[in-house]
Amino acid sequence: MINLSRILKNSINQITNKYNMFTHKGIDIVKYNNKSSEVIAHSDGIVVELVAGKKNDRSTKGKETYGNYVKIKHDNGMYTLYAHLKSVYVKKNSKVKRGTVLGVMGNSGNATGVHLHFELRNIDDVRINPTKYLDNDLPNMSTNVNVIYQTYDLQKNKWLPNIVDEDGYAGNLGNPISGIYINLSQDNIKYRVHEYNNKWLPNVINRNNYAGNIGKKIDGLQVSSDKHQISYRVHAIDIGWLPWVDKWDDTNDGYAGIFGYEIDAIQLKIKN
Repeated sequence: MINLSRILKNSINQITNKYNMFTHKGIDIVKYNNKSSEVIAHSDGIVVELVAGKKNDRSTKGKETYGNYVKIKHDNGMYTLYAHLKSVYVKKNSKVKRGTVLGVMGNSGNATGVHLHFELRNIDDVRINPTKYLDNDLPNMSTNVNVIYQTYDLQKNKWLPNIVDEDGYAGNLGNPISGIYINLSQDNIKYRVHEYNNKWLPNVINRNNYAGNIGKKIDGLQVSSDKHQISYRVHAIDIGWLPWVDKWDDTNDGYAGIFGYEIDAIQLKIKN
């Protein structure tokens, strides 16, 4: 099952074991095409429990089956738990923000292969189905809205990490971009790219898709949202950062980029 989540640094992933499958009170996830990934915090919170230094042991029982894990208490009183990690990057009682890297996916504890076991627990610490929250806010959380985006590095031939920091940008300066993925939680975002010295490619509104043709450079970008005002800009090779764009139309200031100049980075912000 292909899905999107905000708990893997690469947002596109596969659910390999569903909730309640064979009394399984969580979901098992791997990066798309059965690959490993860094694991990131679903939402803001405090690390209330963690275990590190464990190896694979199929004979374990109880909490030992988790191997290395991180448990976070969130601002609404609910908990998320990330298990079978290869390594843990955070400390107990540390505050984490949404998108903080918690560790690396692994097979510690009672696991048959590299994956992430993810749990959601209510305010009474009882496990509940986390599936619908993989790419959505937890109930009664802050209404702050974040845009998540990433780019495909044509020179390195890979997707770069998600960007959730408003002061960050997606891309490697000097390396042309070949694809763009954008996700705005609980909103129908629309975007498209202009293929280098060619044409505008089709609009993307499916959150399981991306804009671009892998292997082809881009020189233009347009983004819009139903609910929020998005500002966006691009970095063009040999020119630098171009002006922020707040709309989508056919005028010269209705898109980001200059036709004929390769784009190597993008930046997006939510205005309201």
